[in-house]
Parts: sequence; C-alpha cells; structure tokens
Amino acid sequence: MTEQKKGMSGKSISLTAVNGALIGLANIIPGVSGGTFALILGIFDRMVNAINAISLQTVKACLGLLTFRKEALDGFKAELQRIDALFLGILVVTAGICAMALAFLMEYLLAEQTAPTLAFFIGLIVPSVAVPYTMMDKKGMRLLLVIPGIALTAGISFIMPDNAGGTDSPLVAAGAGALAISAMILPGISGSFVLLVLGQYQNFIAKITAFLSGLTAGKFEVAAFFWLAAFGLGLVVGLWLFTKVLAWLLKKAKSATMAFLIGLIIGSLFVLWPFKDVSQGATVVDRHGEVKQDVQIATAKNKMPDSVGEGVVGGVALLLGLGGSFGMIALGKRREEA
Repeated sequence: MTEQKKGMSGKSISLTAVNGALIGLANIIPGVSGGTFALILGIFDRMVNAINAISLQTVKACLGLLTFRKEALDGFKAELQRIDALFLGILVVTAGICAMALAFLMEYLLAEQTAPTLAFFIGLIVPSVAVPYTMMDKKGMRLLLVIPGIALTAGISFIMPDNAGGTDSPLVAAGAGALAISAMILPGISGSFVLLVLGQYQNFIAKITAFLSGLTAGKFEVAAFFWLAAFGLGLVVGLWLFTKVLAWLLKKAKSATMAFLIGLIIGSLFVLWPFKDVSQGATVVDRHGEVKQDVQIATAKNKMPDSVGEGVVGGVALLLGLGGSFGMIALGKRREEA
C-alpha cells in the first residue's frame, strides 16, 4: 500500500512541513517556482498526483457532511485519504506561512544584497538537476527535450514588457490566472513572470489595492471584486486542468517530461544570474507607488561583476547555496524513507 493509504507518520508529517516551508520560500524568489523545490525534495510526483486526485467525488463527499449521517462522515474521511489531503494540506499551509513570514526579509535581501542573494539561490538550484535526471527511466534522445525547456524559461526574460499594464476584462483575468497557476507548478517558471508577459501583473496589484482600499474606506469596489473573482476562478480551473495533464504526462511519458523539466530548471539559472543592471528591469509599482524591486531584478539585464570583491562574495554565497541544496536533497531522501 502507498503512504497515502496508510496515513502519515509523525516523522513524515514533520518532514512534509519542512518541505512546505521550503516551497513557500521558493515562491518568493524572483524567477523560481515552488515546483523547483518540490522536484529537489522528491515530492513533485506526489504533489501533482494529490492535486489531480481532487474531483467531483471530493465535492460530493464534502457536501455529504451536511446530512450529518455517519456514513457521510466515513465517506468524507475515506475521500480525504484518497486525495492525500493531510500531505497536501500540510504542504499548502506551511508554504503559505513561510512565504508571508519571509516576504519582508526577502524584500530587504533582494534590495540591499542582490548579488549574494541570487548567487545563493543558484547554489540551491544547480544540484537539483540531478533529481529529475535520476528519475528518468530512459534517456538517449529524450534529453534533447532539455533544449525547449531552457528556451522557454530563459526566453520569457527577453519578452518582458518594460511596463506591465493590463485589461479589465474578466475573461482575460481568468485566463491569466489559469496560466499563472500552471507556471507555478512547473519547476523553473514563476507565475509572476507569466503575469508580466501577459501584461497583467500591475493590473493584478492594482485590483487588489483598489479592493482593499475600498473596504478600508467602507466601500465595496464591484469592478475590482469581479476581476479578482474571475482571476481566482482561473487559478482553480487552471490548477485542476493542468495537474491532470501533468499527471498524465508523468504516467505516460515520465522520462521525456523530466527532461523538459531539467531544461526549465537550467533556464531559470539565466534569470537568477547574480550580477544585474537592475535599473533596466521592468518598472512595476506596488500599491504605495513604489517600484517592485523583485520584479526589476527578475527582468533586469545580466552583466559581469563590477569588482573582484563582488565576485568573491557571490562565489561564497554560491557555495553556501550548494551546501543548502545538498542538505535539501538529503532531506528528500529521508522523506522517502519515512
């Protein structure tokens, strides 16, 4: 029986919580998705399969609780076990908590210590290429799929608009949400990057600002609410559809899929190159009218270090990141043995 059917031990729960925290950290790194760390930690397959398992059967089981019947409660418990809800719930909650807790620290590091911070992230990511490679049952010509993966991730940075506007169409909002959440699952691609390419990043920020400001002033911004609702619907639908496609690919063409994912990871290294001309990045502003530093970094032009000292500091940060990555890989192996 699989771990999902047996439940999770205390050790496995603790490791899953740590994995979720690391994925939350990844989600606030410019140019990197939580899928990258999920792959490093060896939980990518399980995460995708858990999300893919959620279906109408899950909805019916939840609605059945309204009858207050014992059979409905038993069915609900069985459904939670079927979709690996404990694993997925721990992952989502700890990822969210970590992302919120570290957001301010990350904002400071990216603004004041840009090069060493990005070098550290590269160190974290480089060894992760070995993880999907070892998961490939067959290699050979399938490794050529690394090339389009690299082109997709690195290519996004070349087509970023200097300024990200947007449209008020709910249909566009739903489509942007669906594409953004799909990118977040894939290793190496950031959902915020996709929103930038679609010209919806600044619009997304503006709608949240308008809605929250309206509530603070005692007003209900209907237009902003419907746009955000459409965006949220797109997130849910995109997540559901894309995970089904990805689960099918992992089942039918796992080696080819893993080769493509390797390309996505390698391509993300170009985006995270530590030495950048930040002034050339996309000028997206937050609700206070301040330029989003993380977006500028993610879209800035790469350059060589300005001095030997800057290069040395970046190198030390890179080594620290490598050490952290090997630690995460070891953590992933312990999770598998739990």
